[in-house]
Amino acid sequence: MHRKWIGLIATMIYPSMKPTSFRWLLALGACLLVQGKTLVYCSDADPDGFDSAQSDVAATHRAAAYPLYNRLLSIDPGSGQAVPELASNWLISADGKTYTFHLRRDVKFHKTAWFSPTRDLNADDVLWSLGRQLDARHPGAAAGSFPGAISGDWAKLIHGVDKQDAYTVRITLKQPYAPLLTLLAGWQTSIVSAEYGEALARRGEARRIATEPVGTGPYQLLKYEHGAKIIYAANPAYFLGKPGFDKLVFSISADASVRVQKLRAGECGLLDSLKPQDIAGLSASQTVKILSYQPQITSFLAFNTQRKPFADPRVRRALSMAIDRAAIVKTVFEGRATVGTTPYSAQALWGAPTLATPQVDVPAAKRLLAEAGLADGFDTSIWVRVGGGSSNLNPRLTAELIQADWAKLGVRAKLVVMEAAELGRRTRLGEHDTVISGWQNSLDPDEIYANLLTCDAATSSTARWCDAEFDKLIDAARITSDNKQRSKRYEAAALRFMEAAPWAVLAYPQASVGYMADLQGIQPSVAAPFNFARLH
Repeated sequence: MHRKWIGLIATMIYPSMKPTSFRWLLALGACLLVQGKTLVYCSDADPDGFDSAQSDVAATHRAAAYPLYNRLLSIDPGSGQAVPELASNWLISADGKTYTFHLRRDVKFHKTAWFSPTRDLNADDVLWSLGRQLDARHPGAAAGSFPGAISGDWAKLIHGVDKQDAYTVRITLKQPYAPLLTLLAGWQTSIVSAEYGEALARRGEARRIATEPVGTGPYQLLKYEHGAKIIYAANPAYFLGKPGFDKLVFSISADASVRVQKLRAGECGLLDSLKPQDIAGLSASQTVKILSYQPQITSFLAFNTQRKPFADPRVRRALSMAIDRAAIVKTVFEGRATVGTTPYSAQALWGAPTLATPQVDVPAAKRLLAEAGLADGFDTSIWVRVGGGSSNLNPRLTAELIQADWAKLGVRAKLVVMEAAELGRRTRLGEHDTVISGWQNSLDPDEIYANLLTCDAATSSTARWCDAEFDKLIDAARITSDNKQRSKRYEAAALRFMEAAPWAVLAYPQASVGYMADLQGIQPSVAAPFNFARLH
């Protein structure tokens, strides 16, 4: 353990202690080298809770879905295919409508200050975790809202989730759904404790599941301080083996330069979302390693299509064609990205059509605005988060470049900056005009389309867009397991998306992870840069 990590942990736990009082802790560190280790992860944003099914915020998935919970399946980083996690194996019926999952035995739930489980994971927990998202009358539904289930239209997709015996669950679909296995490996299907959920529901405290979580994951929550830190302890009974660190700490800072300084000083052992300008400086370090890779990430600006004037596709197309994407790639990403066209990049498993790179065309954009009755432009706003993340390293700079591009059309855009969790909450309510956003780590196109662009997603997504013909194409792609047919339908959907322009797709960024040289287990994939459970 690095000496500065010990000081950081001490500051977190005893914020009033003077630095000179840390000497005894440094001595303790020599013992900790033998007795245990702590990994400090420099995080770029606060989660909006610790119930991953209730959030579509990337910071929440990082802080909740993967340290605290497990799912029936996971995605193998090498092949990109679904593999067993809580389920040991599964069977799919010939008609593609029935999936039978056999669960692992001896999977323990966390024992925390707020709950002591009396049993291991069983089928009841799967039924509770999915059932609360399918039925508004379910006692677990009182915990809040479930954006993934709403936008994915689970109620129309899933006929039932049934318990065959204590360790066997059957999911019956109303029609075949090719992406189901990928869905069951995703953040929204994290398995929570039914025993705990039932206890909360009886007390009328269902919402506490998001602040006092109980999962089966490699780490369990000890303490959270908004804007500062999250402290986790290793789950000693983790069914895949005790994780490599006794404690995991999220040190939260929206300022990328602060995170880099902490990595350089040894005050954190891991960070992602490295800016290109920081990579060169860190590459010379003997104690820090940099790993760059190409994930599935789409950076975009979303128009709130339920607000004027963005209900008019001519306005959306005009503003989109005025954006100099090449300048954004050069200035914001310093060349470590490619210009974006469609929602899903070439990293997709299916159906990313080859299209010409979007070209800036200000005269054509002016003509479209004139056709829409806005020849003199209009006033609007661009919402951005504080700091940056994997999908956009500098949202504010991106917005400033777009602001300048739109000014050429007479469009006066005001920048509105807020914390990431607040931005997510308010955009779900539809309070924005436009917003710089992104989506990452989706292996199957259905996830990005279902969560962000279908009519089912229109009540909470950034674009709030609904197009019946687009939905028909997505629905048709879902029900076939023939990859060629799926690709054709996704290509047709992408072309319809381009015509309607609910987003201005900006870029497909590369990603870089910085970590201390002695940290092992970094294994990036299209889906994710690392898994906390595998780090040691």
